[in-house]
Amino acid sequence: MKGIVVNAKAFSDAMSKVSRVLKKAPISILEEICVSVRDGICTLPATDLETWLTARFPVQGDDVDFVFYRTKDVMKALAHFDGELTMELSEQSEKRKDSRKLRLYCGQRAAEYDVTSIEDYPQMVKVEDDKVFRTNAAQLLERIERVRYATMKPTANTKPFNTCVQFKGQRVFSLDGYRMACDTQEDVTFPVPFLSYGSSLAYLKVFGKNDVTVQVGIRWVLFTDGDVSLCVRRHGVDTFDVDAAVPKQYLETVTVKTAGFIKELSYLKECAAASTKPYVRFSGEQLTMVVPGGKFRTSIPVSGRGDLTLGFDLRYMLDALKQFKDEPEVTVKLSGVFSPIVIEAENRGDFALVLPVRIKEEMAA
Repeated sequence: MKGIVVNAKAFSDAMSKVSRVLKKAPISILEEICVSVRDGICTLPATDLETWLTARFPVQGDDVDFVFYRTKDVMKALAHFDGELTMELSEQSEKRKDSRKLRLYCGQRAAEYDVTSIEDYPQMVKVEDDKVFRTNAAQLLERIERVRYATMKPTANTKPFNTCVQFKGQRVFSLDGYRMACDTQEDVTFPVPFLSYGSSLAYLKVFGKNDVTVQVGIRWVLFTDGDVSLCVRRHGVDTFDVDAAVPKQYLETVTVKTAGFIKELSYLKECAAASTKPYVRFSGEQLTMVVPGGKFRTSIPVSGRGDLTLGFDLRYMLDALKQFKDEPEVTVKLSGVFSPIVIEAENRGDFALVLPVRIKEEMAA
């Protein structure tokens, strides 16, 4: 019999943090949290093989290793424990080396669970620390959330170039071949370029407003505040040339009320129903859309509008405008019917880019 003593709340909080990465998996052990105690430090890793979340905190007692079975049920009990928590792990049976009993004691409450060996649990990844920088987790996450909508869903046929958030220099950006979103800030410079999935980077919220140290390795990127660590897979180093995609001059610079533009596009979206090509003709102040079963029109007040007429995909433009939903106005820059449409807001370091689409002349009728 081996045992450890730990603060119940600290253990429960750590479990809650790392369990965020757990999801339904074809390999059942990936749905569980591992526990490893060495020299008075308890390490709790959880992973889906694409992302690792790990918490570390001090404990008293023996060195032990095990993997929870039905982690979520254990967490329900832990939520009711307060104060000193004693955990006793039974010795493995010669006949059933894959099954052990874990007994929890806290005050007048007790619980018993089956746990399994760590032999089949994935080995934790290691990250080289030659490329290191410091940043604020909340601020970095805010930048990532601004741009990660412009990515494709990863599949066997998609490339990281179009499915990942990209980091290069002072820029965080993403593009899926139809639109791009980019944020530039001078307070953080990434020492090397790297690409990672936005869904993995979203776990940065586990750090709250804490500063983190970032280590960029060959295959993984590690974020840590000392107590909690997030490790995300690095999917490459070849980032897109943002400057090459942005027009160097514009024929029209249009100012539009953000909320009004979103409102009218939302109306057209409802009318488009399940159309796979909800293309909008933008001419003057008029927005026109023709889809199977109907033709729809609305208008928005703009300033700076000229004679240029172009088309855009309703879905992509709506996503781009939502990047600036809290701003009263946006500037829409137009350089030609086949050139990218650029959306910006005053005193912001980010922009969105939407590729135009060819529109049929009958939409003008």
